[in-house]
Amino acid sequence: MEVLHAAELPWGESLVAQRGGGEVAHKRLFEGAEDSADNYMLVMSKEPRSFYSPRHRHAWDQIRFCLEGSIPIAKDMSVEGGEIAYFPESAYYGPQAGGEDRIVLLLQFGGASGQGFIGPDRVKQARLELAREGHFEGGVYHRHVTEGRRNWDAYEAIWLHLKGGALSYAPPVYKAPIVMRPDALPWLPTAAAGVSLRQIGAFPHRGLTIDGWRFEAGASLQIPAAPALRLLFVTDGAGAVGTEPLRRWSAVRVHPDESAVLRSTGHLEVIALGVRPVAAGTPAACTDESLGT
Repeated sequence: MEVLHAAELPWGESLVAQRGGGEVAHKRLFEGAEDSADNYMLVMSKEPRSFYSPRHRHAWDQIRFCLEGSIPIAKDMSVEGGEIAYFPESAYYGPQAGGEDRIVLLLQFGGASGQGFIGPDRVKQARLELAREGHFEGGVYHRHVTEGRRNWDAYEAIWLHLKGGALSYAPPVYKAPIVMRPDALPWLPTAAAGVSLRQIGAFPHRGLTIDGWRFEAGASLQIPAAPALRLLFVTDGAGAVGTEPLRRWSAVRVHPDESAVLRSTGHLEVIALGVRPVAAGTPAACTDESLGT
């Protein structure tokens, strides 16, 4: 188990430079094993309203928890402060344009197709290598060639570069992102005295669960060992996990088959994300319709 206090970490470089938006900054919190079907990345993101990303889709899964501001994800659709959006593997969304300056908790992880997720260091390496024979602009990679295909979605170009041309999308289980509004759910009592629960979302294909926990002063909760990775994020209040203190925007990683005890010293609210392991599978053939022009 590890604890990071995200509010106290410095903002680092943008991890989406291939999309543009020079004012984007990130805080890298927890990451998985590169080249693994279970690879993941949990970061905090600071995005200006000037950030733009074209309509696209991913060969992995993504969660965005809007902490402040507003995230545009399609025409007439945004993720507002306090809302959580699930972007399923292969589902299109975008363009992202406008909205408000925002701070976002972002989790990206390999989808059920088993193709994994490419971490930020390899993405940066590929972007720099691709810049020798083209340029990135407006979320699109433009190859400097006179024959053959010239334009690709920025991340798709990186994926193709790193994976040796192997790119496919599993048939999308969900046609569009799913935006959840936790504040619309009641707090329900649990078996642990002084601890209430919101079951925000559950998606079976990666065993993804999104829950909210609220603690009264002095309450505690035993988090039992389970095969899933658990990522906890404190949205308000103070407490501890084991002997480690917790405060607003503390992040906790509870590894698979690891247990932990969470307790409050006063009021405490936590968002808990769970993802179970996936075995590498055989992805479906690419069914692209609009990857470039």
